[in-house]
Order: sequence, then structure tokens, then C-alpha cells
Amino acid sequence: MKFMLNTGRTIWQGEAIEAGKNLEMYRKAAAVCYMNAEDMVLLGVKDGDTIKITSEYGDVAVHALTTKEPAPIGMIFVPMGPWANLVVIPDTESTSMPSYKGPLAVEVEKCDEEVLLMADLMRKAYIK
Repeated sequence: MKFMLNTGRTIWQGEAIEAGKNLEMYRKAAAVCYMNAEDMVLLGVKDGDTIKITSEYGDVAVHALTTKEPAPIGMIFVPMGPWANLVVIPDTESTSMPSYKGPLAVEVEKCDEEVLLMADLMRKAYIK
């Protein structure tokens, strides 16, 4: 299914970063995709299921979660971080940070892939 991806910070993500990026807590805070409940039904997923987000820049497996905030149908949210980095515009424009601004067209599907810890994700994505 096609969606528009938004990224940003969450309070829980900030807390998890301070605890340590290699911990399970960080994966639970940042390797997630918040979705409208109606979209989750259409996609055939429930809270905690693994989904694959694919953009023209790459793909990543994360856990689907029902958003507690109002969200338009067709809009998803992934916290900024290593998992989002794999699908957002990689051009840093000399800022050392990928472009998280503006919604990005993505494809989302249910999958059986493992949602990796940050260190494993980095090895898979960047060590060829």
C-alpha cells in the first residue's frame, strides 16, 4: 500500500537515546511506524507486527503501532534515527544529517523480516 511518510522526534525516543542506542529500549522507541488504525486494518497488521517500508532510497523493517494521536488515512510516522535514515532522502546538503522534512511517498507491506538492533542495522546497511 502507498503511504506518505513523516518523520520527527518523540519523547520516548529521546529518553531511549540517553539510555544507550544499542539497547532494546532504543529499538522499541525508534524502529517503529505509527499508523492510523484504519490503515492497519487495510494492511492486515496489528500492533507489534513487522512491516517493510520501501522508498526510492531503500527499505527497512520496523514494528507497526497504532498512533494515539490523530493521523490522516494514508499518513505514517517513523521517529528520526537509523531506521528512518534508510528510507529518507540521503542527501545531507553538507549538514551531516539526511533530509527528514516533508512527506515522502513510500510503499508499506507486512513482512516476516527481523527488526534489527541499531548495531546490526548499521552492519547490514553500511558494511558490504
